[in-house]
Amino acid sequence: MTSIISLIGPPGSGKGTYSTLLASRLFNASFISVGDVLREQSATNEQLSTIMKTGELVDDGIVNEAVIHSLNSRSDKNAILLDGYPRNKAQTQLLQTWPPELRTSFSFALQIHVPGALCTQKILGRRKCTKCNKSFNVNGIDAGPYQMPPLLPEEGSCDVECNPDIDWEKREDDTEEIIKKRFDVYTNETKPVLRYWRDEKKLIRFVPYKGIADFDKLLKLVQQRLSRS
Repeated sequence: MTSIISLIGPPGSGKGTYSTLLASRLFNASFISVGDVLREQSATNEQLSTIMKTGELVDDGIVNEAVIHSLNSRSDKNAILLDGYPRNKAQTQLLQTWPPELRTSFSFALQIHVPGALCTQKILGRRKCTKCNKSFNVNGIDAGPYQMPPLLPEEGSCDVECNPDIDWEKREDDTEEIIKKRFDVYTNETKPVLRYWRDEKKLIRFVPYKGIADFDKLLKLVQQRLSRS
């Protein structure tokens, strides 16, 4: 049976990065970012595009259907890393309407804990190369126990000639105004989800003090928990 792992954390905490790495290291695993799924749909849906650009949450019913469709398309996987669902109390209630085989597939929720101020720095430093399609971060973190160097391309790691000044771009919603709105949404809507998973005894917490340098610790934690599922 497929094991679903729900990723929880504030914007900029690295959920997407850690999920992608986990999906590449766990056996027959896949990664679904609800944000990416909705952004793809917004390319042909003007109303959805407007909502996402303002930083507001998309209607729970729309998100729910998109998640179920994405999960069903990956039913052959041993594990699915799900970033962005359930994101609020209403979505946890919608889980009760899911097909039984999907509802019982949730193994646990993984909380990535990073302070909000550091997340903002990381968000403002995010870049994506339009040439090689890889993601980078030009901002490093040096704050007490949190030591996260910038995420830059390693020499010789890219097959194409990428010019950061020309080819790297920011997401249009990575602005301080939108970031603040997204954090307000997270505080008001998402944190109660932590209580839901805690009550279900399916919540584990990870603090990436050194960013992706701590990935092996995270991988071990997830593997140990999956072995008990």
